[in-house]
Amino acid sequence: MIKTRNFLLPILLFVLFFGLTSPVLAQTDPPPTIQGDKVVVGQTFILKEDQTLNGDLVVIGGTAILKTNANVTGDVVLIGGVMDVFGKVNGDVTALGGSLDLMDTALISGSLINFGSTVSQQEGATIQGQQIANLPFSFNFNEAPLVEQVPVPNVTVQKVGGFIGTLLWAIVQVLAVAALAILVLLLFPKPTERVSSALANQPFVNWGIGLLTAFAAPIAFVVMIITLILIPLGLIGFLVLGFALLYGWISLGYEIGRRLLKGSTTELSPALVAGLGTLILTAIARLAAVIPCVGWTVGAVLALFGLGAVVLTRAGTRNYPPVVEALYHPAPPPTQPTRSPMVTEPKLADILADEEDFDPELEDEFDNDDLPSEINENKNKPSEE
Repeated sequence: MIKTRNFLLPILLFVLFFGLTSPVLAQTDPPPTIQGDKVVVGQTFILKEDQTLNGDLVVIGGTAILKTNANVTGDVVLIGGVMDVFGKVNGDVTALGGSLDLMDTALISGSLINFGSTVSQQEGATIQGQQIANLPFSFNFNEAPLVEQVPVPNVTVQKVGGFIGTLLWAIVQVLAVAALAILVLLLFPKPTERVSSALANQPFVNWGIGLLTAFAAPIAFVVMIITLILIPLGLIGFLVLGFALLYGWISLGYEIGRRLLKGSTTELSPALVAGLGTLILTAIARLAAVIPCVGWTVGAVLALFGLGAVVLTRAGTRNYPPVVEALYHPAPPPTQPTRSPMVTEPKLADILADEEDFDPELEDEFDNDDLPSEINENKNKPSEE
């Protein structure tokens, strides 16, 4: 009995030791490393504890959680999603819309760029780089490109040089738009012809539709971006609106060129007409932009004509006003000539209407057998005289 107990006791201790310690040993194994960039669109991504992502992380309309001691070796971009950071990011974190929560154990080695998103930073979260609350770039199409300034002692020379540079830049812009108009007419002659015809037929209707579109479309696109899920559609909508404005501007220039050259004896190709008209239109808008208290309003008002025409013609895919084809009425079949009632054979009395003009010798030429019976009877009767 004592020997049996001495044999079972080591076995029991062995089972208890390895049975209790094996889960602990299994939990200590680190999760596998993720190699390459990771893009999450509308889904949930979790970077586990002590797990490493060797690359960048992009989250679009989804949810991402970086657990404690998780490590992202690249940059993190959040577009309209939700992200909770407990671990470490070795690069920059950019948030465009959505919600970003930095927990107390979060560490960002780069900068935090925030534009239109909600950022929550708990005590203990560390950002070693800069915190930028706006886009790191700006758009300005009215100014000439930046050129390294060379110090010039004469102030008058600086002003003249700046004026010449601005003038040359404006000329380059006008010529570029005119060249684009020529290219558009070469590629899309029929659609541009439809948009131009709509401008000529009902210009004020086009302007009203353009004004409505200019106000309603941006509001709709902003609402899409705010909903987070529809951010790609909102960005695409703004891009399409920009192309529609440019296409309408070229179509308006084409219509202006056609009217200017309407009575001219020189025949130009539609592409050259569009280039000339767009050149004049763009030059007028640029000159008006220099006038105080006028500025860009002239160009904006003119652009609404083209925008409305593009909307009404569906980018030149149909005519406006729509052409109503006349109903086809088949021609009635030709009437058959009515047959006159049967004409009886003329009588001898009808042929010889005037007895005085009757030649008796003609009577002998007729064979009595060939004449109708009625004529023979009348012939044999004696005359009343």
